[in-house]
Amino acid sequence: MSWLKKHLMLSRLIIKMDIPPVSIVIPNFNGEQILTPTLKSVLKASSAYKGEMEILLVDDASTDKSIELIRSLFSEIKILKHDKNKGFSEAVSTGVKGAAHAIVILLNSDVIPDVNFISPLISWFNRPDIFSVSPLILGKTGNPQRGSWTVGKIKRGEMRKENWEIKAALKAVQNGHILKSLYASGGSMAFRKKMFLELGGFFPLYKPFYVEDRDLGTRAWRKGWQTIFEPRSMVTHDHIGTIKRFFAKKKIKVIRKRNRFFYLWLHFSTSRLIFLHFPWSLIRLPLRILKLDFVYPMAFFKALLQMGEVIHLRKKLKKQLGEVTLEEILENIKVSYKLTK
Repeated sequence: MSWLKKHLMLSRLIIKMDIPPVSIVIPNFNGEQILTPTLKSVLKASSAYKGEMEILLVDDASTDKSIELIRSLFSEIKILKHDKNKGFSEAVSTGVKGAAHAIVILLNSDVIPDVNFISPLISWFNRPDIFSVSPLILGKTGNPQRGSWTVGKIKRGEMRKENWEIKAALKAVQNGHILKSLYASGGSMAFRKKMFLELGGFFPLYKPFYVEDRDLGTRAWRKGWQTIFEPRSMVTHDHIGTIKRFFAKKKIKVIRKRNRFFYLWLHFSTSRLIFLHFPWSLIRLPLRILKLDFVYPMAFFKALLQMGEVIHLRKKLKKQLGEVTLEEILENIKVSYKLTK
């Protein structure tokens, strides 16, 4: 593909800067069958990077032979091990706290990075207001994934992602434009360790998975810290990791939708919640039931059961991060998005 060739050429034309040390953190649970391609690619990428590197794998009490695999084939990778299974957020927290360096790259155990993916991400951290940077994420067929660059809009009380074109994004970067993003995917992101810890990392409210990265990026924006999309860095994510291998499809859908409710209830303005989000939610509930789609109502009522916790956390965030709302953040980000149109 012509755009891909141009992409690989651009990835080598990054602004010169001091080369900071980097820690790569990879959470793992029973990943014996999928780890080898990821770790081989990560080691190649770390060798290509000119700065100091360390690779940490956080094993979340795996019951397969993940540890034996790493010790036999990838002895240069440091293992941090949980005695009990704690979940993705805690595995990430263990890795970040154990990281020796100020900049951390978080990768899922099924993500295959390009050999030169590190330098384009790290080049942004010469700016003090950058919290995280997202690479271009490709699917298994080589198509760009929309989650690489998260630009949102509000429609009928919910947040929807905008569509974008990779050629336009690359052209904008070539022309010196900065592509702001709401958040970087938790499966492949670079971020500042100090800022991550100051924000409190991924919130346990979202356990066991999904939307915690969106929430983290939004909290960073509310604090004045930016996330950037860097399409000159590339990874491939086949989405064969822990979630789809160990959880039923319907349960995944309910958890994802429940967590989206949590997210909006935490970050929408009060007026947006009262006059737009909740009225539309009450309209959708009976319509979904009539269509025999029970995911939406199940997710809504599961979220309601934790409304007290959400209200408490919302008040806490308002005190810590101020009055900045999700609507204001999305308008800020949309300015750079319009440069690609």
